[in-house]
Amino acid sequence: MKKDGLERVLEFLLLLRERDIEFRIEQQSPDDLIVHFALVGARIEVTFDADAMDYCVFTGSEAVSTDIPRLIEMIDANK
Repeated sequence: MKKDGLERVLEFLLLLRERDIEFRIEQQSPDDLIVHFALVGARIEVTFDADAMDYCVFTGSEAVSTDIPRLIEMIDANK
């Protein structure tokens, strides 16, 4: 039997909880939910809608920077 969207979300959240992985849930559109969490070396976004589940993995430098002017420049570029 095919799982519906809510069943997939709840089952996935249980998996994260069982592994003590902290997560955050966000809704950017009326038709989906996004679960954000981090693993060593990656940030992951898992998107759920009524029919599907997909994900994006973001890897890269997680280095701490103290270049405040660069931070302000990035924020200003996002206008």
